[in-house]
Amino acid sequence: MHWRERNISRSMVALVASLSALALLGLWTQLPGWLGRDAGVSDVSPGLLRVAPGAKGVATLGGGVTVSLYPDGMRIVRGQSLLTQTVIGGSMISAVEGRATGTGADTDEHVTRRLSNLSIDELVFLPGRATYFGTVSDGALSMPVVIRIELAGSVIRVGASVNGADGIVWHLDHRPLTTGLRPALTARNLRGTAAWISPGSVEGQGAFSTNLGTDVGVGPGRVARGVDVRADGRIDVHIWSDAGFLTISSYARPQPAPSG
Repeated sequence: MHWRERNISRSMVALVASLSALALLGLWTQLPGWLGRDAGVSDVSPGLLRVAPGAKGVATLGGGVTVSLYPDGMRIVRGQSLLTQTVIGGSMISAVEGRATGTGADTDEHVTRRLSNLSIDELVFLPGRATYFGTVSDGALSMPVVIRIELAGSVIRVGASVNGADGIVWHLDHRPLTTGLRPALTARNLRGTAAWISPGSVEGQGAFSTNLGTDVGVGPGRVARGVDVRADGRIDVHIWSDAGFLTISSYARPQPAPSG
């Protein structure tokens, strides 16, 4: 009888040890994601995108670069190479109210209101520049927005201003191998993480790259800027200013051919 009880006791100890190991493994698996949520970057989701008929279509910026806007989003292309694409089927930009405190990696943002529904009403096209006018809203409050895309030498500058906002968030379509670029961000795959761009990095300097072969920079440089790659399907770029911009390489780097 005592022998049988000892066996049962040992079996229970082994079971508890196994369950504890599994729990620790699950904790370790989730830890990076939890740490990303503690980075001080709030989750700001895209809203609805509405594009008026007169603002739809393709605008040619020169040098083989075109920008197209349709209800499923915006695409910037050079020749046959896709350079960047905004989130599919949602607003490309949100406006936020609140504040960002601290500096660098110790920045913490406090978002009190999100205006994520974007309506583009008008396109004004000049040589080398496409400017879109519209509003961003949350259903109760709306703010005017201006989005300007222009070719600036070796980069494409994608800027937005929202009169009355404390900050803006760009919503880009997620791409594999979204990797930080020094000195703006740590040189590693950013998927599942959120991080603040080093305040010492030059505005517009490349902050991250994707498998499209383009580098993306963020400005202006005097404000808090963050990159959030935690949500499936998108890259969110936070800029704590009522006006901010992205710089995108106008030439995609050749990608290596698959081996084998």
